[in-house]
Amino acid sequence: MLIRLLLITTCTLVSFFHGSNDGQKGVGLLMLILIAFLPAKFAVDHTISNDKMMVTVNRTEQALTRATFNSDAAKAEVLKVDSDLAKVKGHLMITNTKDSVASNPYKFRKEVKSVTKGLTTIAADKAVKLSDADRAVITDGSKNLNKVTDFAPIWVIATISISLGIGTMIGWKRIVVTIGEKIGNEHLNYAQGATSEIIAASTIGISTSLGLPVSTTHVLSSGIAGSMVASGGASNLNSGTLKSIAMAWILTLPVSMVLGLAFFELFRLFI
Repeated sequence: MLIRLLLITTCTLVSFFHGSNDGQKGVGLLMLILIAFLPAKFAVDHTISNDKMMVTVNRTEQALTRATFNSDAAKAEVLKVDSDLAKVKGHLMITNTKDSVASNPYKFRKEVKSVTKGLTTIAADKAVKLSDADRAVITDGSKNLNKVTDFAPIWVIATISISLGIGTMIGWKRIVVTIGEKIGNEHLNYAQGATSEIIAASTIGISTSLGLPVSTTHVLSSGIAGSMVASGGASNLNSGTLKSIAMAWILTLPVSMVLGLAFFELFRLFI
């Protein structure tokens, strides 16, 4: 009973963190598609009011006016960000014209992204002399403006979550057979399974908190390979399966890049 409870717990942890990390990729991809086809609605978060953004812009501008510099590069960076802030403010002040935020979502998004990138650089630049209070205002300004462009509606997150769940329900058997029977020369036992899942959940959870994309399959299969070595040495590993997995890891990036380039060029001929 205790073993079963332990396995249920570790499996649940892996499932949760799998969704928290792999789900980010799905949400990001879906948002890119929505931004491309419906920019007026999804290029920026319209739940954040113009008035709220204006308050952030004004506070940040005031903090930048009190900055001093130890280098020309630092001064140039501050002046550039100040100019970008003025552009953002200009969009926020104009309504119901062809130059409004709604009519120029890509342009507005690009300007906001430029501002947040510049503010992050300034906040970390020791050559820009700021009081602790002003540096905190600039850091908060970067975070608040970043929320305008880096967001996802709840329905997008729910859609990706459901899709991941359905995909796992459909394709689980092949994964389980490979991981449970083919990585090692012996069947995976309870201790190896629980240990591997704890390691996988911990690794994926830490990566998620740091914003790092990792593959659940890669992490879990590596953990299982380690548990197999611990219980029976390197000879306990199935070299054929490991070679296949390694080749898949190596080929994924270049093959995806080539296919992405090919399809982009193909679609560009018709669009």
